[in-house]
Amino acid sequence: MEIVYLDELFALNLVIDYFLLLATAKICGLPFTRGRFALAAALGAGWSCLSLVPACAFLGAAPMRAVLALAMSLAAFGAERRLFRCFFAFLGVSALFGGAVYAAGLHRGIGQTGGALTRVDMRVLALSFAVCWALVSLVFRRSAANARDVVRNVTVERGGATVRLRALEDTGNGLYDPITGRAAFVAEADAVAPLFPADAAAWLRAPPADACPHIPGTRLIPCAGVCGEGLLLAFRPDRVTVDGVPRSDLLAAVSPRPLGGDGRFEAII
Repeated sequence: MEIVYLDELFALNLVIDYFLLLATAKICGLPFTRGRFALAAALGAGWSCLSLVPACAFLGAAPMRAVLALAMSLAAFGAERRLFRCFFAFLGVSALFGGAVYAAGLHRGIGQTGGALTRVDMRVLALSFAVCWALVSLVFRRSAANARDVVRNVTVERGGATVRLRALEDTGNGLYDPITGRAAFVAEADAVAPLFPADAAAWLRAPPADACPHIPGTRLIPCAGVCGEGLLLAFRPDRVTVDGVPRSDLLAAVSPRPLGGDGRFEAII
């Protein structure tokens, strides 16, 4: 009879699940929210331990493992808009890593049996980690670059309405209102449309100079970028928070066109 120490099993699965979540974030081009990843990894490690208890053996069945993968994805990536993309990427990374562990084990003459990882040669584990991470980094270079981007959660309130935006942090953003001196962030027109009455919101996609007379409480501010100079429609929100921290110094500027093609963010701050 094989003796399994639950503390060792929990620690091993915790490390493995955390690695798998990091690799998934790398593939999907998401920021590394390590606190959420640690929580999801702890969920997976605890599940693995429970599956070895005779009364909870059903947790090791294939359908229940799919439930676990979904629960871990919710815990780690629940704030993302494309949750199911993350879920399937997590399944793919898990399958890749499992295959790498099995292949490395066979190469060293070590077989793997059983549902949970109860005993793994550390050299096999390290080799599998290295192979998987190298493949992920090689194939998903663009996503890995995206993962280094800092995305902030911005809440904007105006006239009793509220929108929540994912804003890409741009340290080179020098947009400001020359009259008041207030800094400004830029949001897509569709993202802030719920803050305005329907007749005014329809003008947000029009050229800023044409839209300004039709939307009360807005003004024009100059902007400059790689494509030249121009004007943006801007307004002062009733309240703005960035990652939960109130910011009274910010104006909101409106871009008639989408700011990013991949849907990762709707604003630039």
